Amino acid sequence: MTAVILFVATLLLAFLAPATAQDQQYDDEIRALLARPQMQAAFESIEALDSQSQELLIELTEIPAPPFMEAERDRHYAEMMREAGADSVHIDAAGNVVGLRRGTGGRRTVAMAGHMDTVFPVDSPFNWYKEDGGKVFGPGVIDMKGGLVTAVFAIRAMAHCGLLDSIPLTFICNSDEEIGSPHSRKVIRSEAEKCLLAMVFECGGLNGEIVTGRKGKAGYRLDVTGRAGHAAFAGPDKASAILGLAHKTIALEQLNDDSKGVVVNVGVVQGGVGVNSVAETAGAEIDTRYLYQADARETAEKIRLIAEKCHVAGTTSVLKETSSRLPMERSGGNRKLFQLVEEQAELLGIRVREELRSGVSDANTIAETSVPVIDGMGPVGDCDHSDREYMIKESLPVRAKLATLSLVSCWEQFSA
Repeated sequence: MTAVILFVATLLLAFLAPATAQDQQYDDEIRALLARPQMQAAFESIEALDSQSQELLIELTEIPAPPFMEAERDRHYAEMMREAGADSVHIDAAGNVVGLRRGTGGRRTVAMAGHMDTVFPVDSPFNWYKEDGGKVFGPGVIDMKGGLVTAVFAIRAMAHCGLLDSIPLTFICNSDEEIGSPHSRKVIRSEAEKCLLAMVFECGGLNGEIVTGRKGKAGYRLDVTGRAGHAAFAGPDKASAILGLAHKTIALEQLNDDSKGVVVNVGVVQGGVGVNSVAETAGAEIDTRYLYQADARETAEKIRLIAEKCHVAGTTSVLKETSSRLPMERSGGNRKLFQLVEEQAELLGIRVREELRSGVSDANTIAETSVPVIDGMGPVGDCDHSDREYMIKESLPVRAKLATLSLVSCWEQFSA
């Protein structure tokens, strides 16, 4: 027995020793990267430009930008890309801005992505910016103007110090993420297919979370049609569209499954024309979330069967899918990318942790191409989509430094 134990231990040591040496070599390479004069100069540039980045954030925050109405901001970002050394910048008809810096290191690029639109309408009363106790408040400061400012200043610092000379870089700013990216999805996917890896600059979590996976999402519209009539003369066999929809709503809500991470929410309902009338029409809008494509298919089939089933005699139903995003599954490439960023963060004294986030983003679209992607690389904050939205001010330059070190390190590792 002792001989067997010694034999197994010898095998384990033989197997682990090379990995340990390799890990030590990689650690040494990271520390050497951090110590490069160019990297230190980039960090000094980020610190020197901190006041400019805050001024830019204020300027962008005060420009209303609901989807497709951010033309003024489009011009700002296009100009910033040019100042950062982009070889070409293109604004398409939908307002998406794509910048390219070719570099000398090959044809496949590193993608940095984010969206310019916010959820707030032009006439929103939440149209101000203020600072209070280390926090900055304003519409979109973390969702995601702060993330775009972080990315722009990281690019500017790297370009200024020569760190981008060999790295081909694509910067994607889209205009319609808050409504599901219907017009920019094709652009994002096309650019992602040319990439070696991608980073999305949605906000980081309060505990340093960086996203390696996101749930997928599908939206539906369910319309039920019955037979109109006077409520005073309606019997138990009335063909009420509202009653039919009520049965379907209960059945839909029963599809929620915490064990699988499946969410089904009937969030909007409408129906009827008056309290004294039997409703001829009723409709609902449904939101579903899921971790895996198999769960997406299963949930979609169950919703279809509920829609087809006649719960109330004399009623009919029509189901239409209104939106869809595949899940950003936690692939090995995503996790490798996170581990590299985590190692850079440790050297900078920054705490980061891996997160599976329920909300969707353009990282879902990038993940469809099987390109390694992480999200949540932007500054830290909370309460997005509300008039309490805030960013922790000091996190912007910190995340810009992390992006700078991570981009160079990840490029060197993935392109090797």
